[in-house]
Amino acid sequence: MTVKNIIYHQLIRRNYYAITGPARVLPDFLIIGAKRCGTTTLFQHLPEHPSIARSHHDNMGFFSDNFHLGVNWYRSFFPTKFFKNKIKKKHNEFRAFDVTTKYIESKKTAENIRTIKSNMKIIVILRNPVDRVFSQFHTSIRDGEEKRRFEEVISYEIDEINKELSDKKENHQLDFRRGEQNYIKKSLYAMQLNHWFGVFPKENILVLSTEDLKTKKIDTYNQIFDFLKLPRFVIKGEKIMQKGNYEPMKKDTRKNLYEFFKEHNEDLFNLIDKRFDWNN
Repeated sequence: MTVKNIIYHQLIRRNYYAITGPARVLPDFLIIGAKRCGTTTLFQHLPEHPSIARSHHDNMGFFSDNFHLGVNWYRSFFPTKFFKNKIKKKHNEFRAFDVTTKYIESKKTAENIRTIKSNMKIIVILRNPVDRVFSQFHTSIRDGEEKRRFEEVISYEIDEINKELSDKKENHQLDFRRGEQNYIKKSLYAMQLNHWFGVFPKENILVLSTEDLKTKKIDTYNQIFDFLKLPRFVIKGEKIMQKGNYEPMKKDTRKNLYEFFKEHNEDLFNLIDKRFDWNN
């Protein structure tokens, strides 16, 4: 890093955060994951609603990795209180939000959020775990982060998870090791969400499915607006998810993954009191 960059990052930006942070809002709701499930779509299109504003960047990881930087650092990525009052005057309501997909994985994240804002609303969007695993794998291939065959990867991860869970305690918290892709673990949704339902009241957590966002777009967005106590609004954005250009999964592999996730999916459905059509 050059001297010029050091001056900019360490002095100018730090002072900017310290000065403007108190004049800016905190989010009213968070979208916490999961990865490759449509969070980017929500980040892009929810602000079409006249009463919703997003953070300047997604996946900042404040509550998981950057909590030590302080709340003013976090506030600096959100609209000003002046802007909030302007929107409220025009539309009666205002909601700001942030998206970070790794939040769902971390136990301490939920507790950090509660420390800053105990009444935070939480939105989770989840995809058929078999499709989510395959999508993440091919994203890793595209980004040069993965060299193994898909069947090799999932066989290894399932063996490791079965070892980890063989003597699991109730409400076991998964160990997401740094430097590993954790394809399978990221799709064990109930084991990640259990703690969140212990930290926040059930009425503060909305769980949606990627499939419904694709096929029942209006109804899904209406669920979000009702949850946020905002007037319903028609989102016009059509982009749902970037579709990967890769060969379909082998039928036997898909069947094996479906059988592996079946029990875990039932745990999720019991936890959230709703079911998704993930039968293949």
